[in-house]
Amino acid sequence: MANALKKKINVKQSNELTEAAYHLSLKAKRVLWLCLMQTYFTDEDESANPVFTVAVSDYEDIFNVTRNQASRDVKEGVFELSRSSIIFYPKSGRHDVIARPWLTEAGGRSSKGLWEIEFNHKVLPYLYVLGNQFTTYSLRDCGSLKNPRTVRLYESLCQFRSSQIWVTSHDWLSERFMLPDSQKANLAELKRTFLEPALRQINDKTPLSVSYQAESSGKLIFNIHQKQ
Repeated sequence: MANALKKKINVKQSNELTEAAYHLSLKAKRVLWLCLMQTYFTDEDESANPVFTVAVSDYEDIFNVTRNQASRDVKEGVFELSRSSIIFYPKSGRHDVIARPWLTEAGGRSSKGLWEIEFNHKVLPYLYVLGNQFTTYSLRDCGSLKNPRTVRLYESLCQFRSSQIWVTSHDWLSERFMLPDSQKANLAELKRTFLEPALRQINDKTPLSVSYQAESSGKLIFNIHQKQ
């Protein structure tokens, strides 16, 4: 993947994955990104391979950390993914909420700095995006964001770049971002300790310029603009 990485460091993420409920640490999220990057270069007529190879050297190069740090981060990120589940909210079918484990198996070759990660086959369709319901963004644009929930907010905002407005709710953010109880219970606390610091980071470090309004009803309205 190294040659591809030099050309373009983009992630293509399905809207279902963006809207799912999960909370991963930054290390695990970065490992997931390294897998999503590989689907970006997949042709639509290729079959979806459940096994992804994650190289410590790619993590080191993209996220600008030492080799030792990259090795530790990838290992911890892979182990976290192996323990974690993701919750989907399908718009049709028998269930309106489904929980699935991310991985089937993960194996590492320490001497080569490589991990082979096999995703749950029921999660796989959300990783390989072959339709038009997806969002593309660059890791160069958001790689400096250090808080995993700020990253998730950025991904959600990117989904609505073309319309320039995203209307959501306190309850939706609480559920999908798995926010702590203090932020779930109190909109003012959510604004003070999550939304406002997160938007300062996004406005400072990414190509987006975002403002928002919070209504007493719990509705949140984000105005999204691309910086010139």
